[in-house]
Amino acid sequence: MKKVELENKIQEATSSLIDIATDICWNKISRNCLYIMSEIDESIGKNFFEHAKIRKRINDKKAPKTLNRIVAELSTIYENLYDINLYIYKSLRNKTIIEIRYFLKTSHIEEFYPTIKDNEPMLHCKVSRPFYVTESLNSNKPERKFDVNWELGGIRHEWNKFIGKLKYHTWKIKYDRKRKYRIKNES
Repeated sequence: MKKVELENKIQEATSSLIDIATDICWNKISRNCLYIMSEIDESIGKNFFEHAKIRKRINDKKAPKTLNRIVAELSTIYENLYDINLYIYKSLRNKTIIEIRYFLKTSHIEEFYPTIKDNEPMLHCKVSRPFYVTESLNSNKPERKFDVNWELGGIRHEWNKFIGKLKYHTWKIKYDRKRKYRIKNES
């Protein structure tokens, strides 16, 4: 992606992101978008849940900006951009806040930098899925739709998380029993 294409590519990716989210989420997602930016920092947080809490706390303090202002900020660091990822941070009735997470070339290990220093940045759009909606790969059931705002928490998310953990533990107990029974019969 060239620097002059940055605004158009982000606009196209935003549209694709909203289309993807509309297909897999039950929310009505507004196409009136504002943006926040975050550098991908792999050093904060020991695990996914801790990292998500810290990122949410930081992002809640950011003032959303228009696409023009975000593109201007990205243009200043364009030469050092390695990867740009778009996520829906928050979807409200009348606006959607898109989080642009970027990874810098200089954030890679020193040995890898010479191989990527002249590469143009990559652009991706992603929708985070909660663990409790993921079906097995062989399942014929349609995937359950979920709340696009699940990462922000809330009662519905906590309930679904509880039910998901309960289903997992039930499955694990049944699996362990079957495994013990097979081992016992093979001996």
